[in-house]
Amino acid sequence: MADSQRKRILIVDDDPEIREIVTAILESLDFLVTAVGGANEAIAIVESEIPDAILTDIHMAEGDGFELINAVRDRGLTIPIIAMSGGSTTLSGTDHLELARKLGAVAIVDKPFRSAHLAEAIDRALGGRDAPARQ
Repeated sequence: MADSQRKRILIVDDDPEIREIVTAILESLDFLVTAVGGANEAIAIVESEIPDAILTDIHMAEGDGFELINAVRDRGLTIPIIAMSGGSTTLSGTDHLELARKLGAVAIVDKPFRSAHLAEAIDRALGGRDAPARQ
């Protein structure tokens, strides 16, 4: 598929290994991927180049996923956002992934995840339209 027709996904996670794994999964599904380590970098990218979807971790050192979701929504952008987290519930019982959904994430993914689950979340976020074929 020509690059102009491929969906662009922005991955935001402060764990380089997770970024590498997720990038490999999504590139194998024919997405164009940009991966960054924090919300601040992601916001800078979104201001210059709007991706088709954003996949963001919630807990990061350089700006968290909540900040990213709020920054995207505050700019009036309707980019589909998928939130992911390995520690989604705090001691107080707050479910961070459900909070992310309330702030505007269209899908959530628990870590660890299977590649098929991640692909399904991306497809749902993109509304199933022009979703890449799975192998």
